[in-house]
Amino acid sequence: MLWIVVVYTLFSLPILYHDIRYQDIPDRYSLPGIVVILLLRWYLELPVMPAMVAAGFILFVFLIPLFFGMDFGGGDLRYGVMSALVVGFPSIAYWLIVASVLHLLILLIVRKQIFGFAPAMFLATILLSLVPISF
Repeated sequence: MLWIVVVYTLFSLPILYHDIRYQDIPDRYSLPGIVVILLLRWYLELPVMPAMVAAGFILFVFLIPLFFGMDFGGGDLRYGVMSALVVGFPSIAYWLIVASVLHLLILLIVRKQIFGFAPAMFLATILLSLVPISF
């Protein structure tokens, strides 16, 4: 699992930079990250299906704001899927709560009404990767 977190972090660094600076997440980082994380899970013989279920759940949840015309981009959706592949199911429900709370805290700290969601998703992914939740 450590290798997946390392690869996730390497793909996340340019994503975080772009999201903080430009409020944009380029596909040139998130899409290859999704593919590499899936291949790495398969190569390390880690369960792929729980990761795919988590990615599907995030895809569904993140499409809701897009349908209502809210300010939520496709880059956030793809980065959320990439994060879900790291966290897996059933931890993804906790990830969504932790990422949302972290985003609210970041908004309070930077005192802006709009700030990228990627830093909160990254922090939630790292946090839940270090503290696995079992049922």
